Amino acid sequence: MDLFPLVNLLNSPLMDGVLLWTVAAVASVVGLVGLVNALDMFLDTEPN
Repeated sequence: MDLFPLVNLLNSPLMDGVLLWTVAAVASVVGLVGLVNALDMFLDTEPN
């Protein structure tokens, strides 16, 4: 089995874009979860 076509696919500019957008999507989801968690903690506090 020849791995050369697979290596060419992984080194292509398309994969760079896919990797960049994947990292951006994961960072956005983590940020959104953190924001929702902070907002939930803020709204759950009871005034004294």
